[in-house]
Amino acid sequence: MMSEPIRLIILCSWGATSSQLAVQVEKAAQKRNIELKADAGGTGEFKKKASEYDVALLEPQVRHLKKEVTKIGDENHVPVELVDQRAFGLMDGDKVLDQVLAILKK
Repeated sequence: MMSEPIRLIILCSWGATSSQLAVQVEKAAQKRNIELKADAGGTGEFKKKASEYDVALLEPQVRHLKKEVTKIGDENHVPVELVDQRAFGLMDGDKVLDQVLAILKK
C-alpha cells in the first residue's frame, strides 16, 4: 500500500536557508524510509498554497509572522510551528524530521 508522502513546507523570508534545511530533512527521511516531500518557500507563497501541505515550519527569523501564518494554517488545517532553533542553527534534518513527526502525531 502506498501511503501519501508527508508534505512539509519550511518558511523563511526569501527561501535561501529554508531550501537548504528542506534538503536536509528529505535526506533524513530517506535514511529512515519515511516518505516526505519538503518544500521551501516564503510566507507569501504559503498563503496561496497552504492547503497542499500537512505541516508548515517557520524559521526563527520569521517568528514575528507566526500569528499571521498560523491563521492561514488554521484555515487550511495545517499545523504551524517554529523550527527548533538548535536544529535550525545546525541544519539538523533529523531533529527537524522528529519535530514534524511529533506534530503529526498530535
